[in-house]
Amino acid sequence: MRRGAEGRFDASVRHRRPRGKLPVSGPARTRRSAIRDNPLYDSGVAKVTAFAAALIVVSIVVTGVIAYYITKGQSVKKLKESDLVYIASSISAKIDGSIERAVETSLILAEDRQVKQWIADGERSGEQRSQVLDKIVGLKERFGYDNSFVVSVPTGQYWSEAGNVIDVVSPNDPDDDWFYEVLRENNPIKVMIDYNDERKDTFVFVDAIMRSGGNPLAIVGVGLSLRDLSRKFEEYKYGRNGSLWLIDRSGTIYLSDEFDQNGKTIREFMPAEAADRAIALLDRDQQVLEYESADGKTNDAILFPIRSTDWHLMVSVDREEAVSFLKTIQAQTAAAVAISLLSIVFFFYYMSRKLADPYKRAVALNEELERQIAERTKELAEQNGKIVDSLDYASRIQVSSLPAEAELMSALPDHFVLWKPRDRVGGDFYWIKRIDGGLLVAVGDCTGHGVPGALMSIMTVSLLDQIAERGTADDPAGLLSALNRTIKTTLNQEGKDGLTDDGLDIGLCRIKDGRVLFAGAGCSLYVRTPDGVTEVEGTRKAIGYRKTPADYPFVHTELTPGPDDGLFLATDGLADQNGGDKGYSFGKTRWKAWIERYGDRPMAEQRELLEAELARYRGDEPQRDDVTVLGFRLPGR
Repeated sequence: MRRGAEGRFDASVRHRRPRGKLPVSGPARTRRSAIRDNPLYDSGVAKVTAFAAALIVVSIVVTGVIAYYITKGQSVKKLKESDLVYIASSISAKIDGSIERAVETSLILAEDRQVKQWIADGERSGEQRSQVLDKIVGLKERFGYDNSFVVSVPTGQYWSEAGNVIDVVSPNDPDDDWFYEVLRENNPIKVMIDYNDERKDTFVFVDAIMRSGGNPLAIVGVGLSLRDLSRKFEEYKYGRNGSLWLIDRSGTIYLSDEFDQNGKTIREFMPAEAADRAIALLDRDQQVLEYESADGKTNDAILFPIRSTDWHLMVSVDREEAVSFLKTIQAQTAAAVAISLLSIVFFFYYMSRKLADPYKRAVALNEELERQIAERTKELAEQNGKIVDSLDYASRIQVSSLPAEAELMSALPDHFVLWKPRDRVGGDFYWIKRIDGGLLVAVGDCTGHGVPGALMSIMTVSLLDQIAERGTADDPAGLLSALNRTIKTTLNQEGKDGLTDDGLDIGLCRIKDGRVLFAGAGCSLYVRTPDGVTEVEGTRKAIGYRKTPADYPFVHTELTPGPDDGLFLATDGLADQNGGDKGYSFGKTRWKAWIERYGDRPMAEQRELLEAELARYRGDEPQRDDVTVLGFRLPGR
């Protein structure tokens, strides 16, 4: 601010000495004399202005410093207690999901009768061999694994996903020690990290023992490339200096966001004392620790156990990067001081020289209005950014209330889900819940779109869980009746008049012992059999609305689908989507025709086909409503 004092009038400087001793001359003296002669000039105003400027500057600086340290403390606390846990749990869920899916696939392959018979028959050529190799190859192509294999115990032949023999295992080959180790341990399943010389890559292998009459017949399984998992780690890396490591109890790094760190130890990338302290904490549940790196920077790290293995996930964050946004507080404080001083000087200048000139007053007023408009525009942009951030967070919350893919795969191995909210969040949801000896499956469409619809869907999922646990799980119609009463009570919609009239359409299936009980409220179940597509309609009354009586008797229908029959639940956003050449809605007829045509395909393929069909039909039309479709076949009994 010193340069501004030299080039502009400053009353606090002018009154420090007697008038005759001011060190000014020439044009500057002339200007100041003119100001003194101006009847609008008042030295008292200058003093008050200077005092106000100093007071405001001190207040802003003190407030900024306090806000900085308070915000820094809270940010570090949030980083340790929330952000690190969220990052670690998200990555852990991905790793667990991938490994659990691979474990399930390996166990299914180990129980395949055709593969067992082929191995027992000496792996002879012929039609049986072609069919077995097609299964091995299909595991990679259909499910996205990097490797699939069958290693025969009798012959030692290593059959790979390429459909041929790439090796013959031998006890004299160190690269084949894994094979004999699995046989010695004799466990049904084993998860291993191994560098495979034949494949020239490092993999997570899930090995399962195939038995015949209690004796090992082969080792089968699938493999996931660490290089692919490493790329997933990069998506979650926190800052440039952060680290993500999958380690064992000795501190060896099996997986990192930087692939060249694999196989090394954490001692090579952090101080030895900190590394020893981290390794000592691996025997406990998730732990957060703080340490200083070699360059003196403070780092915060979390050790998070991987449920499906004996490994731990270590997420390390450079604290300076994590709280770098605090630098903006310092910059804003400095800017506020500068703006305050400039504003006060401008105010004094305006009061002392411009007030008597109406034209210049109008110009100043226009400038002030422009400044206010610019500030308001900036505020609106900031608010819009906050709204977008809130919607993103609301989306993560809603997604967390839906069943995870691993949970769906466990309950319904052959299924697909198409969930497309019109906005970032929406009122559609899908829900599953295991019950005694069976399973509940539902798809619902709540009132509204966006955040209001998402709030309704989250509330409904919570109510469904509570009602199912109270003992009505075996009666889907009774469960819908209880849900209807609960929503009407919760939203105060028991009378005919009120501020709200919200509810939902829902289709609910109870699956048990190969039988399905379906109850619907404004929602239908579509069943595809070799004879065609059948629509099982629910009641026309929806759930929770004021026009639906609290004692409305919902009913259910019993079905016994075959093992290859497809069952489909969909919200009305699918049928109501307009498009095509004439802008008509997709409609039930087109939906049934699609099921008839593609319903015998694998469920994963059906999802891709349906999404492509919707995109093609919609064309340039905007998405009209939230869309949710759940297709599945009954799990094997």
